[in-house]
Amino acid sequence: MGRRRYPHYFWRRIDKKILGLILLTIGFAIIAVIFLPYSVWMVLFGLALIYAGYKLFIC
Repeated sequence: MGRRRYPHYFWRRIDKKILGLILLTIGFAIIAVIFLPYSVWMVLFGLALIYAGYKLFIC
């Protein structure tokens, strides 16, 4: 009989570069939440909405 194949673990399926970018983004987000005031977050959120609208409806 052949060996039983176990499913690959979750971490082995994720590309290491993508995992690194995700962890880096989470780290920057945590630091930004601690140090940036509310008004800066509103400006960044507004810019993100403008960019998303541009990508969805103009391009």
